[in-house]
Amino acid sequence: MTSVGVQGLVDVLGCLLSNRSTALLPTDGLGSEQPLDVAQAAHCQALVSQGAIEVLSLVRDDVGRFTTDGLTPDDSPERLVLFTSGTTSLPKGVRLSEANLLAHLTAMLRTAVPWESGDRMGQTLTMSHSFGLSMALLALATRTPLVMLPDGAPGRRLAEAMDANGVTVYACVPYFLRLMATRGIDLGGNAARGLKHLYLAGGGVSDTDLAALLPNYAGETYLMYGLTEATARVAVRRGRDGAPSNSVGLPLPGIHVRIVGPEGEPLAVGETGRVQVFSPTLMIGYVGNEPRKPGDPITTTDLGHLDTAGNLYITGRQAEMMNFRGNRVSLPAVEALIDGIDGVRQSRLRPDSREEDTPAELLIVAEPGAEQKPIRMAVLRTVVPKGLVRQITFVDHLPTTRSGKAIRR
Repeated sequence: MTSVGVQGLVDVLGCLLSNRSTALLPTDGLGSEQPLDVAQAAHCQALVSQGAIEVLSLVRDDVGRFTTDGLTPDDSPERLVLFTSGTTSLPKGVRLSEANLLAHLTAMLRTAVPWESGDRMGQTLTMSHSFGLSMALLALATRTPLVMLPDGAPGRRLAEAMDANGVTVYACVPYFLRLMATRGIDLGGNAARGLKHLYLAGGGVSDTDLAALLPNYAGETYLMYGLTEATARVAVRRGRDGAPSNSVGLPLPGIHVRIVGPEGEPLAVGETGRVQVFSPTLMIGYVGNEPRKPGDPITTTDLGHLDTAGNLYITGRQAEMMNFRGNRVSLPAVEALIDGIDGVRQSRLRPDSREEDTPAELLIVAEPGAEQKPIRMAVLRTVVPKGLVRQITFVDHLPTTRSGKAIRR
């Protein structure tokens, strides 16, 4: 159960070096299920938390090593189970092999500008998330010192720690970057003055947004698209590499991406469909399911298209699209309209179910001092189709995962 700080890294490395399969259990996004229940469902024999080891008594009859089910001795053994973020459904355990990890690290090392001997990587990302773990493994693979920075919301402690420890490499999600900007943390300016490499994943951000958020940063930037099922990343757009600013760039070396329609048929360049990935980084399978057949692709719920140069564009998620009274509705597009209403700081639509024509609850974070009644009336005038919003609830903050992703379930 991954801890934060140095102890969290020690726990993870100790488990990975023990020659046993390791499941990194997130402490958020699990709904009502307890970590112990999840550990037993993943056939864990012990639970490690804050350096303490608790031996578990498995309650299932099939106590044989779940990791070898359906695998031959020649297959790369399972080394790691990471859980998906659980933004639109309950988190799933993703089974990864040593070959998956090595293929991913190799692809990233061939894509990014090499770190130098004097570089130091600052870590605030949780180790139970594929992005955070992969960045820590990149630092260890390149023998780059890893600085465990203060966790929690960004503030003065974080800025001071980045400067005091000479952080030159940093990774976060755009949501965290925006929080920094609102709290006066200017990376490359008044904080992390020696920063040279910035890695971003977990949400889209344009070059215009980056320029506004990072007015004094002149180092390398990497905008990455990925999924836990592919170990971490699928495509990378490096700053100033010529890729269109609204794309996520080209697939990593060894990864092939195509766009498919409702029946799995390949679509032409420029057509929007589901993103399908072929890669040696793809998972063995989900915990509790049959292993994936070697060579089979994974078809994601992300929507996007390719241009003639092979750049990938992510335009949304299938889980964020719904049919309502004969209309194809994009939840983010509706939220963008609501966010433009006077007095609204942020909004989030949460459909009651995945069934067609289901209404949604609307969560709103209002600006300080804003009156609720005018906002309600403006929402009802603005949102189409009518009836989509079943209820409007005003909240202090919107639910997110620790990496800043919106939770809609």
